[in-house]
Amino acid sequence: MTPFGKALRKLRIDRELLLGDMAERLKISPSYLSQIETGKKPIPDGFVDKLRAALRLTDVELVDVRHHAVISTSEFKIQLGDRANANDKVLADALATEFARLSPDAKERIAKVINGGRGG
Repeated sequence: MTPFGKALRKLRIDRELLLGDMAERLKISPSYLSQIETGKKPIPDGFVDKLRAALRLTDVELVDVRHHAVISTSEFKIQLGDRANANDKVLADALATEFARLSPDAKERIAKVINGGRGG
């Protein structure tokens, strides 16, 4: 089970919801919800926001669920937008392809650039 699956199950149990009840609130099948909880299916796009609305998550709960979703995800999309040029696309592809092989120091330098000098 992924960290997100554990957090999702905890939310469900804390709210005393059966799998079917929570699935109904989320407008998905109980089987699909179970597969997300167990990590057999990836977290769908927009699922955390759907969860927030369906369960009326507090701000603290939302931050916690998003954190667990991020650390449970192994694949991310880079949204380049309409203004991206060819060089932007090549750089995004290189980052996505080579990220796992970057040294911790290189990742820290990237984090500082992205976070305005604050690090990761």
